[in-house]
Amino acid sequence: MRLQSNQSNTSVEELQQFSEWLLAVGNGQVGGANDDYVEIEIPYGFLIIEFDDPIDAIVNNTYPNLMQEYKNEGFFFFLQSRAILASTIEIVDHINEYVLKMIHGTEKEYLS
Repeated sequence: MRLQSNQSNTSVEELQQFSEWLLAVGNGQVGGANDDYVEIEIPYGFLIIEFDDPIDAIVNNTYPNLMQEYKNEGFFFFLQSRAILASTIEIVDHINEYVLKMIHGTEKEYLS
């Protein structure tokens, strides 16, 4: 995974801090002993703190200008270069439904 930002307000130092914290979480170095349940404190600077709807805030921060981007040829790459991580499949489904409602067109489901 490679973290990058095209936003001018995100500094290289902030990205470095986030990537180090994310790596520590993935390596089990944050949150204490893991007995299938661990509480991990997210640093304040990584939080989206001003919002009315949490799903809307997460989607808009992860996919800025989604409504303009989905009309472009490079939309697949726009989506591919970003990710929302969620704790449960139910939350993933909720976020997917939210985004699909924003984008107009015919929905097609592929099974694998």
